Amino acid sequence: MSMGDQIKEVAGLTREPDLQEEVLRIRKVFADRATKPISDWLPHYSLYARYIVYERTGLLLHAFRKLNVKTLAGLRILDVGCGGGTQLRYFFDFGAQPKNMFGVDVLENVIRGAKYLSPNVGFFVASAAKLPFSDEAFDLVFQSLVFTAVLDPRIKQAMAAEVLRVLRPGGRFIWYDFMYDNPWNRDVKGITKREIRELLPGCKFRFWRLSLAPPIGRTVAALSPFVFHLLSQLPFLCTHYLCIAEKTTPTNRQPVR
Repeated sequence: MSMGDQIKEVAGLTREPDLQEEVLRIRKVFADRATKPISDWLPHYSLYARYIVYERTGLLLHAFRKLNVKTLAGLRILDVGCGGGTQLRYFFDFGAQPKNMFGVDVLENVIRGAKYLSPNVGFFVASAAKLPFSDEAFDLVFQSLVFTAVLDPRIKQAMAAEVLRVLRPGGRFIWYDFMYDNPWNRDVKGITKREIRELLPGCKFRFWRLSLAPPIGRTVAALSPFVFHLLSQLPFLCTHYLCIAEKTTPTNRQPVR
């Protein structure tokens, strides 16, 4: 079976009605978002989005140092819900190598863009609930704002189980996502620290709270980088978790073939 055929089979979008329905809903959400002003959804044109990426990158560097991870060279890395591959390109700064990096997303257009910008990285159209990789294939898995965009709890559980399946024992899952519901956006459902622990059994956890609440952050980012950084140090104003979950148990499932 070719890699392309394997992707189609594993993604399972036509064989699982619940998953197909959720994928279609997510595609519609992002299609609707693309009709809004570009600064509202494209990080490159948003000071707020830029600042939180810099903040998260700095915290990741601190976390890697604490974990005695001196380089990502040689590590196999997967980004679930990778979008245009921006985060994977940030990992280049940590020593990651394109040949060891992979990304999946259900949005075909962004995967096309990711392949164009990073042709040496392996990008595939696939659902995180049906990953097209064998067991224990990765040392590091990353997700940003993906789990809270999925409203069906069964699919969230399937996604988490797939992440743990493809992660080797001792490997780490980096989670960045909302902890609260967004009262202005019914397409986002926050996930608490307790829920993260329940989704990822058999892991050791480290949590950080970061990222100014968007209504505050967008306003302050436009006024002063200094004030933005100052307010970002106040946990009660922050709405996201950065979590590093280290897998401590072996995979029980058979590899996908």
